[in-house]
Amino acid sequence: MIGTLYREELHATMRGQFAWLGAGVVLLALGGVAAAATQDTWVDGYGIIAYFLVPLAFIPLAAGVVASPRANRFVESLFTAPVERGHWFAAKILVVLTLAAAYYVALLPMLAVYLHHVAMPLLLRKFLVWTPGILIASVAIGTLVGVLFIGRSIAAPAATGMGVLLAYAALVPLQELMVARGNGATRIGRLALLSPAVLLKNALGFTLVAGTIPTATASTWTSVAIVVGGALALAAWTFLRLQGVETWEASRRQGWALAAGIAVLCVVPVAFADHDYDVAAPRVNTAPAIPALFARGNGSFALTDAGAPMPVRCCGTILNRDATPIATDRDTPQELLILLPVDTSRALTLFSLRLDGQSGLSVVADARALTTGIPPLEAHVYDNEVGPVAPDGRHLRNGWIARVPVTLHPAGPWDIGGNRYPLTITATYAAAGDAMPRTLTARTAVNAQVASGLYEMAAAGSLLPLCCFGAALVRWKRTR
Repeated sequence: MIGTLYREELHATMRGQFAWLGAGVVLLALGGVAAAATQDTWVDGYGIIAYFLVPLAFIPLAAGVVASPRANRFVESLFTAPVERGHWFAAKILVVLTLAAAYYVALLPMLAVYLHHVAMPLLLRKFLVWTPGILIASVAIGTLVGVLFIGRSIAAPAATGMGVLLAYAALVPLQELMVARGNGATRIGRLALLSPAVLLKNALGFTLVAGTIPTATASTWTSVAIVVGGALALAAWTFLRLQGVETWEASRRQGWALAAGIAVLCVVPVAFADHDYDVAAPRVNTAPAIPALFARGNGSFALTDAGAPMPVRCCGTILNRDATPIATDRDTPQELLILLPVDTSRALTLFSLRLDGQSGLSVVADARALTTGIPPLEAHVYDNEVGPVAPDGRHLRNGWIARVPVTLHPAGPWDIGGNRYPLTITATYAAAGDAMPRTLTARTAVNAQVASGLYEMAAAGSLLPLCCFGAALVRWKRTR
């Protein structure tokens, strides 16, 4: 009987006039986010949205699905038909879980593109387990929210579900912030354990930003089981024993028992889940550490295309931060600009350059440009107080810029986009009148991405939306 009811309810769910269209719009929006996220770290950008935020949206979805039979008075037929209410309720939950599973499957095409180019990092591996847990918890809590409202509209349960979603989502960054500051075990830090997403994150042993994780996970897993199982049990008991067709039929004692049960679901994770953050968190990927990542100015090196002028915002730690990232696993010719603290009134007499790429980056300077020992130079007029600092401490107004053609080859990317490869540059120079050579040294980085990642992610993210739009078109032609 449950199987039959499940099939009929699933067909009814997708029989709505805009069901397929809405599914296509949601998946297309996620595909667009995936394509945009490839321009920076995909796991951080797209992963947080697709593997965390959207699964929480099943709270208001489940609340609306469970509350809709009372709003459209279908429950009157259910209470009088020769069908067990428990069977129908189980089938309804299975329908929502099927939608959650379909959403998880919709993430696989983009995951396949990612894994085609990049080895799976720890954070993505955790996401693949975290997301099903969030989906199941969201369905359980959304179901409880849905059965708590009796009325002719689903506005109240849907709005409540949305409020719970926002609270749960906000508690994740709050917990990360509190743990990062060493306050994870304080009252506010433990309050963040109300969110099932936080509980599951702690139980799986990973973080998004903070550097530590709990020392144990047994109590956290127990709390997860109590929250999910307790929510489903309370929802079933409320629907089957405390409610009639249109009104509550609970006694005062049953009402207090329901309130106590909801309170237990809130208190248990806060009071008993593990909250001693004393273990160093594992690295989420193999990305190297880049010093002064967000520095934009006060540097002496930059990258440009051949013959291109000096970047307007020069010169930061990321040499090509404001330009298109170079492609991984292929040679890319560029010109390295060295802003020498030498006035144009003095001739350059000595120059040598050393380039040390790291983490898979190979950088080779054009030997022809250095055959004479002095690379091609060009005079540049700087704005006041922004030029290189001369040995006497003043900012140069007119200085030499050396252009050295280089070939960069970043290999072994650890993400589709946002791969920042460390590069140490050492330039030794001397000008007329110098008693001894001087040295410019900088730890910089080069921004790279998988060249075809943007297009492949966009194509993978469009497959299922196109199928949904096709199903919506077929439905529209049949029903118009």
